[in-house]
Amino acid sequence: MFRRRPFLSREDRLLIFWSLVLGLAAAAAFGAYRAISASDEDASGRFAEFGTALLWPGALIVAGVAAVVWLGWKANLD
Repeated sequence: MFRRRPFLSREDRLLIFWSLVLGLAAAAAFGAYRAISASDEDASGRFAEFGTALLWPGALIVAGVAAVVWLGWKANLD
């Protein structure tokens, strides 16, 4: 009998998960840099800067890092 192949295998789901985690870590590092380098800010201002950096450039950073990890893995670059 004909069996349908799953759209995403277990390995692909793990690759997507870890590429997103790596992208989120890069975005968090960028947000921490922006928060630390904010001059004349109190703690709430630094947290706001961190959150803002996670939202806008952070979303772009997550997408970019995840895409590079995905394409690099699928291209099997050694």
